[in-house]
Parts: sequence; C-alpha cells; structure tokens
Amino acid sequence: MKKEKYFLDELRKLFIGYAIIPVVVFTIACGLVFMAVMVYGKYSMNKKSNQYVASEIDYILTEYIEELDYLSEDPSLFSNDYNSEWRTSLYESIYGVSNNLGCKIHFYILDTNRNCLLSSSDEIPSYLNIPSHTDWGIYHSMNSEPGETKVQLMNSWKSSERALAMGKAVVKDDSIIGYLIFSLDSDQLRFLLEKADTQTIIADRFGWILLSNNAIFMNESNQVKEELKNSGKYISYLNNMYLVSNQTTYHNALNIYTISDIQNIVVSIAVSSALVITTLIGMTAWVLISSRKATEKKTSDFYKILDVMERAQQGEFNNIVIESDNEFRIIADTYNQTINSLRKQMENNQKMAELVAASQNKQLQSQFNPHFLFNTLENIRYMCKIEPSIAERMMYSLSNLLRYSLAGNQTEVSLKEDLAHLENYINILKYRYNRRFSCEIDIAPEVMECKIPKLVLQPMIENSVKYGFGNQDTLHVELKAYIHEDKLIMICRDDGVGMTPSLLSELTALLEQEENTSRHSGIYNIHRRIQLLYGRPYGVEIRSMEGHGTTLVVTLPPHRRDQNVTDINS
Repeated sequence: MKKEKYFLDELRKLFIGYAIIPVVVFTIACGLVFMAVMVYGKYSMNKKSNQYVASEIDYILTEYIEELDYLSEDPSLFSNDYNSEWRTSLYESIYGVSNNLGCKIHFYILDTNRNCLLSSSDEIPSYLNIPSHTDWGIYHSMNSEPGETKVQLMNSWKSSERALAMGKAVVKDDSIIGYLIFSLDSDQLRFLLEKADTQTIIADRFGWILLSNNAIFMNESNQVKEELKNSGKYISYLNNMYLVSNQTTYHNALNIYTISDIQNIVVSIAVSSALVITTLIGMTAWVLISSRKATEKKTSDFYKILDVMERAQQGEFNNIVIESDNEFRIIADTYNQTINSLRKQMENNQKMAELVAASQNKQLQSQFNPHFLFNTLENIRYMCKIEPSIAERMMYSLSNLLRYSLAGNQTEVSLKEDLAHLENYINILKYRYNRRFSCEIDIAPEVMECKIPKLVLQPMIENSVKYGFGNQDTLHVELKAYIHEDKLIMICRDDGVGMTPSLLSELTALLEQEENTSRHSGIYNIHRRIQLLYGRPYGVEIRSMEGHGTTLVVTLPPHRRDQNVTDINS
C-alpha cells in the first residue's frame, strides 16, 4: 500500500507538473508576449512616425537656412537697387529650394529701420511689422547675435496664424546693415502630419505649438499641456492610456511629440486575460478531480506487472496475468520475447542496409552510357577507312576507358586518378567533335589527392555534351575543383543551349528519389552514389537557364589519402 500511495501521488504530480503548470505558464507567457508585441508594435510605429516628422523638419530647416546663409553673402542684398535680372536670380534660387522641399516660404529683406526693401508677400506679417525701437521676437534673437542665423516660432496677434521664422542680422564692418528673414507658415508643414500615422504636435522649446492634429494635449493658450511635457513613454490622461514619443530637432529649436491611443489595446488585453484566467482555473479544477480517478484505475495493472518483475529479479520467472483488455495486457504478453526479438531484428536490419547500399553503389558505378559507346564505335569504324591513325588512338582511349570502368573493387579513388581517366574520355570527344568541342580544366593542386567516388568526373562532362550542343555548332566546357568552407566543390560549366524549365524541374525532382524511374541516368548516378557514401548535405546541384548554358555543382567531403574513410564495401 505504501508503494501504491507513493506512485499515485507521483502520478497526480505528473498531471499537475506536465499538464496544468506548462499550460498555465505557456498561456501566461503567450499572453505577455502577445501584449508586448502589440504594445511594442504600436510604440515602434509611434517612434518611427516621430523620427520621420523630426527628420523631415530638420531637413527642411537645414536646406532653407543654407539658402539664407548663401543669400546673406550677396553684397547687393541691401542696395535697394534691384534690377530685374537680380530679382529673377533671387526668386529662382529661393523657389528652387521651395520646389525641391515641397513647402513654400516667404522672404523679407529689411533695412536697419525694419523697412521692407524686397519681399515675396504683398504685406509684412504682424509679427515682423513692429517698430525699430521694440526689441521683440525674431529681432531680439537676431540683434543679440548679429551674423548668426536664428530660428523662432512666431504667433500673429491679429489672427491664429503661426509661422516659423528664420532670420539673420547681416553684418558689415561690425555693424548691422539689414535683416534677411524667411517665414515658413505652419500650413506648409501640414503634409508631414498627413503622412504620419499618429497624432503629432510640433512645438518650440517653450511649449508654443506651431502645428498639431491633436487637441487633447493643447491648452487654451495654444501651448502643450504640462502633463504631456512631463510624461515618459506612457501617459494616463482622462482615463485613457497613450504612448508618447518625443524628440527635439534642429539644434533643439523644436520639440516633436507623437501620441498614440492604446486604450483599446489595454481593454482588449484585460478582457482576454480575465477570460484566460477563468478558463485556466476551471481546467485546473477538472484535471485535479479527474486525475485521481484515472490514476487509481490505471495503477492496479501496473502493480501486477511490477510485482512479477520484482520476483524475476529474485529468480522467480512467473507469467504475468492481466485480466483487463488494455495496453498493460499487451506488455505482459510480449514482455519476455520483445527485447530479444527487437535486438535480433535491429542487427538483421543493419546488416541488410549495408548489403543493399553496397550493392546499389556497385550497380550505379558500373553503369555506362550505351549511346556514347555505340557512337564511339561507329566513329572508329568510319575513321578506320579515312584516318586509321585516329581510329587507333580512339580505340586505345576507349579500351582504357572501359578497363578503368570495369577494373578493381575500389569505391573511392583520388581526384588525380579519376582525372587521368577523364583524359581518355575527353580525347574521344575531341576526335568525335573535332573543333566543335573544347574543354578547359582548372584543378587546384591541393585537391589532387582528395578521395572522390570512382567515375564521377566523366558523367559531369557527359552531361554537358548531352544537354549542351543542341543546335549550336560549338561547345566549351570548364571543369573546376577547389576547397570552400571545408567542402570539396567540383563545378562543370558549359556555354551550351541550357535546359528548358521543365527539363530542369524533372532532373531536380529526380535527384530527390531513391530509385531512378526516368531515362536520365548520368546525373542521378553521381548524386545517388554520393548520398550512399557520404549522406547529406553532399550531392549534386543543377543550375541551368535556357540559352545560357548549364552548371553542375558536385559537393563532397574533402577526404584525402592520409585520412581514414570507411568504405561502404569494406
């Protein structure tokens, strides 16, 4: 009874530890991740919008201030003698910048008494039309640092119009000779708010608002409310939650606030959390109650089996008798024979797999293209009549070719050996095609002693000849081999007609099959033998485009003669 009670308690703990707790933890973790993803996504969008507005304003101000600085260097700016050519040049320069930026400014050239010498507007705005003895607004900033460009938010007391003024007190011989001012109306920047996906407020460092599409955080004086100024990344205001991003732009002249309402997200998360928690509580209660009954029912047969196993340790080999028709009865019936039978079957399967792999590799290695053989013999017969010497050399190369293919039981040879065999094959091709066929071989010296499957190089060249000539007169083939990222890479590239998409798809699909069910044997044999010898990720890759040739890439492990490699036939 003590054991049974212990097992029952442990089984119930398993239900809790492996069912309830993981589900609860996983659900809570998923909920937290979901909440974090939603909030982070909203925050990222908010921040991105903030950065966009700030960068655009910074770019616009930089461009206009560079133009202002450029114009202020003109010695005839305050001459009050502006001819038409000079005016045209001035307007073209300023409006060229305006057209490039997509927002228009007004410019004003004023003398030291603030009389307008030249402007792009019919009238001077009220925030610039102030007496010369009044040191206020943009004039105060320009007079405090003559020769320096100043940026200031200006509000008109005659209307709700707001503008961003950029001005400089132009100095000559240490004296102010006049003022050059650019005025950018707030409406000219409204396109920035239209492109932004959030609520945005553009204000100066004192809180005065230049432009906004949010009325919640504006006070009656057209200033940013203190709650927004003092907020962090989040703010709770009027029973709503908001995300806030804030940054300054153009030498801290302006503050950009972007605000996103996340109240709906917070409410949705709260409701979802309540539903999930309720479901988890109900599920936990049901599992605790049902687990007790399930464990008591299932452990009775278990203890019968355990009792027989304990007696077997003491030498009493009794039969296990299970009356219930469940999995424990199957365990009892097959217990004594399962282990021995399974071990014997595994040994037989392993031996069988080795024999099948060795047999299949031998079969693939021994295959030879009959068309090539027939065509070569036919060429030799023809050459015997017109060029006996060539026929003799072709016969010599063919005999070497067949001897190499049939001789020996080696599964692997050095690349140097297979390359020597390839010379016979290439010689036959050159005799057959004469000047129509050319081959360039570039083998890195360090890979010459690498071990490769026997008869791999020949099918690579054969593939190029088979699919490369088509209707064209000549064919050039390049064969390369080198080590890359601890792999032996062999590449055969031709300038032939290439493969049609359907043929390329057919060959690619063929390489994934365990048996060759098509007429294409050369490439498949290479790939299958490599898979049998080395497994994945080694094998053959085909790259081809119709009209642009074919490339065959063979990837092998960089084994050398001095390395011990288990032969599949050993």
